[in-house]
Amino acid sequence: MNNLLKIAAFLMVLMPGAAMAQLWGGVGIGPGGAHGWSYEWPTQQQAYDAVQQGCVYDCTEIRTFQGTCGAMAVATNGGWGWATGGSRSAAESFALDYCRQYGSGCRVAVWACSG
Repeated sequence: MNNLLKIAAFLMVLMPGAAMAQLWGGVGIGPGGAHGWSYEWPTQQQAYDAVQQGCVYDCTEIRTFQGTCGAMAVATNGGWGWATGGSRSAAESFALDYCRQYGSGCRVAVWACSG
């Protein structure tokens, strides 16, 4: 067992409530099809920063979520929508519904789930 697994196992025994903490994720979009996502981060800021790094700092819209799934959809006219849901399909469906309020030809651009 590598050292990281040993430390994680030790912490779960020492602090069982910490293992149950819900982790953060994020999704982001930007011009020219830029997109990024993150999952399983202990803080909201870390999840946000990981999205920015993943889209090479080109994302102009970033949303974070905790303990669920998130998705962003983009319309052909540049409109967009985002949503969370208990599963990938639920988040994508809600994001598409939201996007359709602002444009047509919506498609899911990015999704992620974080426990």
